[in-house]
Amino acid sequence: MRHGLGSEHALCDRVQLLMVILFFVVWGIDSLGFFIFGYSTVVFQASAFLPLLAGTVLSLALSFYLISKSHKAVLEQVQDPPQLVDSGVYAWVRHPMYLGTLLFCLAFIFISVSLVSIAIWIAFFVFYDRMAAYEEKSLIEILGESYIAYQKRVSKWLPGVC
Repeated sequence: MRHGLGSEHALCDRVQLLMVILFFVVWGIDSLGFFIFGYSTVVFQASAFLPLLAGTVLSLALSFYLISKSHKAVLEQVQDPPQLVDSGVYAWVRHPMYLGTLLFCLAFIFISVSLVSIAIWIAFFVFYDRMAAYEEKSLIEILGESYIAYQKRVSKWLPGVC
C-alpha cells in the first residue's frame, strides 16, 4: 500500500487478471463458435447492428477516458497527508477505474451478444463491487467523515444514482 492510498484486497490484482482472462476466453470461444461453426449462445442475429456498434464505440471511449483520468488523478497526485480526490471523474462515480474496466469488457459483449459472456460480466461486476466495498472501508479509516460525506454525495457506479 502506498502512503495516502487506501488498501486493496490481497488477491485483488490476481483475481482481476483471472476475471479478465476468463471473460475473454469465454467471449472468444463463444464468438468463434458463432462466426466459424454457426453455433453459439450468441444472439447477434436477433439484434440490430447499429445500436450494438454504437454501444461498442461508446463503451470503449468511456472506458479509456475513465481509466486514464482516474489513474492520473490518483497515482500522480498522492498527497501527504492523504486528501480526498473528489474532482474530475471522481465527482461522477467513486470507482471510475473499475467502471472503466467493466465498460471495456461490455464493449466486447456488444460486438457479439453472448449470453455466457454476459453471465461472466455479471460475476465480474459482483467481484468489483465487493473489492470496492473492501477498499471503501480502508478509505473511511484514512479519510473519516470526508469520505462518508463523499459516499453520500457521489454514486458508487452510475452517475446521479446514489
